[in-house]
Amino acid sequence: MIKLVKELLSVLNSKQRKDLFPLQVMVVLSAILEVLSVLSIGPFMAIVSNDEYIQSNRIISEIYKLSGVSSNIDFMFSLGVAVLVLMLIAAIASMITIWKLSMFAASVGSEFGDRLYEHYINMDYEYYTRINSADLVKKIATEVSRVTDNILQPLVQINARIATIVLISIFVFLYNPIVAIVGVTILGTAYFTLFSVVKNKLARNGSLISEYSKKRFSLMNEGFGSIKEVQVLGRQDYFIRQFKESGKIFSTSYGSSNSLYNIPRYFIELVVFSSMVAMILLLLKANNSNLATVLPVMGVFGVAAFKLLPSFQQIYSGAAQIRCNVSAFTALKTDLEAANTNKHPHTREENSEKLTGDIVVENISFSYKGKHKKVLNSISLEIPYKSSIGIVGFSGSGKSTLLDILIGCLSIENGTISVGGKKLNKSNNFTWKNSLGYVSQMALIRDGTVSENIAFGVEYNDINMEKLRTASKLAQLNDWINSLEKGFDTKVGDKGIQISGGQRQRIAIARALYNDAEYLFFDEATSALDGITEKQIMRSISDISGNKTIVMIAHRVNTIKNCDKIYVLNDGHITATGSYSDLIEKNEFFKKIAGVK
Repeated sequence: MIKLVKELLSVLNSKQRKDLFPLQVMVVLSAILEVLSVLSIGPFMAIVSNDEYIQSNRIISEIYKLSGVSSNIDFMFSLGVAVLVLMLIAAIASMITIWKLSMFAASVGSEFGDRLYEHYINMDYEYYTRINSADLVKKIATEVSRVTDNILQPLVQINARIATIVLISIFVFLYNPIVAIVGVTILGTAYFTLFSVVKNKLARNGSLISEYSKKRFSLMNEGFGSIKEVQVLGRQDYFIRQFKESGKIFSTSYGSSNSLYNIPRYFIELVVFSSMVAMILLLLKANNSNLATVLPVMGVFGVAAFKLLPSFQQIYSGAAQIRCNVSAFTALKTDLEAANTNKHPHTREENSEKLTGDIVVENISFSYKGKHKKVLNSISLEIPYKSSIGIVGFSGSGKSTLLDILIGCLSIENGTISVGGKKLNKSNNFTWKNSLGYVSQMALIRDGTVSENIAFGVEYNDINMEKLRTASKLAQLNDWINSLEKGFDTKVGDKGIQISGGQRQRIAIARALYNDAEYLFFDEATSALDGITEKQIMRSISDISGNKTIVMIAHRVNTIKNCDKIYVLNDGHITATGSYSDLIEKNEFFKKIAGVK
């Protein structure tokens, strides 16, 4: 537990650690008020059972004189009201403390989620080639909540309850050592024994919750993300069955853990109240059935038990929750630490610096982490400024990997890439990305308006309408947009379901042009379109060429016929280069790609 606390403190930011101190002060003050409310019961019960106690006790006698009341009954009434007020103040202080602790835990959880999202979205693209994005969603959506609700919040509340138990136990011990020792021993031993019995079960449940929560997120991601294939192939039953099976294990583990948090309370209550009955009988016997002597002691014991029982229960329940959810913190700890140290620039600013000039690639190679085979091997090529370049090859030849390197998403192992004579490296990678636009085969279309999808990631009120219209015109979207009732403010639906494939790709092209990119990279941007729509899109791209540097990846040769130069890629090597007419006439491999005999 101490190790966990240290690790948790290490991932808090400086403000969060600073906020902990006043919270600890509140915890101690709240505990002191609870103790005072417990202590006030003893004298009150002593006076109620025997009003002679007013005169026999020196402190009570002085208070009686200062109160100015004329009778013992009036003094009892005033003292009773004072006890109630003190209990009310203690209760309010406890409520405020718990509220503050809960709000602190919730704010930390929110900040953890923000920190992780910022960290993940700034990770190198290669990171995403190795992980399942559903796991990242699960970490932010589920594991952060588990850490907040079931580790951080129980920890700070355990701290409050420990302070309460220690102070109440000390003062009850001073009042009656036997009552204090017996009460704390019974409660402490009972809860410690129970926790020792269930802790391994809780740890197993926590691991199962993490594992099957991840599986359910993956199934949702896969099922909803490929809904058309699922429905056309009739695979709904497969996904439903897998989801239900994982849900059964998840819910069993979750329910089992929740029951282990709370069920022991009923057993402990039985032990406590049985002990109280036994204590009353023993005290009565020891004091010759003198109720006046026994009643104050049992009053203190009863109120102390009333205060201590929930505190012990919260400590047990909190420890059980923490034990069950340690796996969630383990899953997040490394990423939270990395997020604290890795800070990335990520905002494209208006009129930010850009690179221009010829792109020169010299002798670059690349292999994915954990893979021995090189995807690209000793690649060299030149892309003249404002020229159009095509890169073709069969699937698996390394085309898309080469493009990912050119747009700065993957880092090369050796060789150099320069733009306008400036070598690309980590220090100017952001400047390079400011200079380019990228259009993929299946561009993401958000559930928003046409303008929001073209500007993509720009706040609605910050969208530059002049740039929007220019980009739309170049992408040949204007006629379609003008035909829409709401124009740029027309909703396109989730993933652009309400518009055609051609319109989606034109929006993607306009998006790439919105920031006046000098270089446009197309990754098989028309391969999913029908022949007629593809020709229309290629016409739009052709109209842009000459003003922009265009690099096109394609596996259909007809889409790069008009490029100034074509590079032929095979098994990670450039095997030929030239114009379409030269290659179709002289290169047998290019003919094979083109389907020409």
